[in-house]
Amino acid sequence: MNHTYAYNRAHDEAHRLARRHERDLHWAKERRRQHEREIGEAMLLVATKPATLARKTMLVSTILLIVIVGGDGFIESTGAFAAWLPIVHWAAVALVVGVLIGALISLLKLRNRIQAARTLVRSNDARLAHTQYHINESVHLFVDSRTEVHNTRQVHLV
Repeated sequence: MNHTYAYNRAHDEAHRLARRHERDLHWAKERRRQHEREIGEAMLLVATKPATLARKTMLVSTILLIVIVGGDGFIESTGAFAAWLPIVHWAAVALVVGVLIGALISLLKLRNRIQAARTLVRSNDARLAHTQYHINESVHLFVDSRTEVHNTRQVHLV
């Protein structure tokens, strides 16, 4: 004998709520993992020596300055563009200033990243406690909603 049940709105709502709480729980766990990754990256950045972090900027800037000064000297030594030498010198000066400003901006960005990483490391306990609170709340709500799903199901008595 085949039994069909009437639509059970309470059971359907309980399922919907349980799925939402399950998504919230997964979100809270993923957010916790993300915080842990961010803290790890920040700790690595803070632990690295500033000279090591600035090495690439300094190397690129030095190479660019050598190329600019070398090119200016080469053009001056050839004497082929004697009429254009003042313009070439001013262009070289403008390029040197541009490279120095670019290096300064890069080093300031690096300093700001290090300060932000230090702030993140200092706030580690508060951030992890906050995500742990969300995980605990989500777990309790999820368990309660699964219990509600179980309690609202229709039972077929024979």
